[in-house]
Amino acid sequence: MFVETNTIPVLRRYFYSSLESHFSVSECKLMFDSLIQKRLNWTKTDVILNSNSLLSESDLLFLRNATKRLLNQEPFQYIIGETLFYDLLLNCDSRALIPRPETEELVQWILEDQASISSILEIGTGSGCIALACKNELPTCKVTGIDVSPVALQLARENAEKLSLEVELIESDFLSEDLSFIENGRAFDCIVSNPPYIPISELGNIAANVVDFEPSIALFVPEDNPLLFYKAIVDKSMYLLSNEGFLFFEIHELYSSEVRSLLEKKGFINIELRKDLQGKPRMVKAKKPTFIS
Repeated sequence: MFVETNTIPVLRRYFYSSLESHFSVSECKLMFDSLIQKRLNWTKTDVILNSNSLLSESDLLFLRNATKRLLNQEPFQYIIGETLFYDLLLNCDSRALIPRPETEELVQWILEDQASISSILEIGTGSGCIALACKNELPTCKVTGIDVSPVALQLARENAEKLSLEVELIESDFLSEDLSFIENGRAFDCIVSNPPYIPISELGNIAANVVDFEPSIALFVPEDNPLLFYKAIVDKSMYLLSNEGFLFFEIHELYSSEVRSLLEKKGFINIELRKDLQGKPRMVKAKKPTFIS
């Protein structure tokens, strides 16, 4: 056995000492307690009340495996298999990007600004986090999510079923000319997207736990065309957005002026950039005027 006894305090010491050079004490505590809660189906109170409990051999192996995966820089959300996003507990694994706090800020902006809309299209839905958060807060709104990745869509469907939220999820390559997923010319009041936007040249600056584990198809764009997805979305939003409908994007902080210029050239109005909690320009909103068709 890799620890002297199979009590929680001894295993906690093993976990902390193994990871102390990679994570802070507070991070180790949060991860260890979360793993125990997940494994034993305990609440936070249960962890406190049963702090000296004995664990089974299989429980020990579960914690040791989690420790090894963390040492290999695998994201904790993938190890535990879930993450919180806008108060929704989502399944989370390598089929899709891990939902980020700044994306919660984008959702908050949409909900504050578009509380009365009747339809939303999310392009590149991944785990379904944006679509599901919007549907949960706007239950009468018809929400559609599309993605080119069948495995990401499978994860999104699992999350929709888990949360009992009805969203339409469609496999579609938005960069192609095929808009067959639109039924009878249906238009949307709001289109939102957090598309791939990291140029390949930045690969060396991205943390290993992102590059080695999260799907590259959802992260990177060609070096010579960093606005690839924004151009396609803006072009097709001419047909997909209702008159005076809105676009919401999450953007690369270095390309905010380029995205604004792209929207202006296409005739969009009321363009607004918003900074995230770190003070970086990471979100944009734009309105389609009635004369665009």
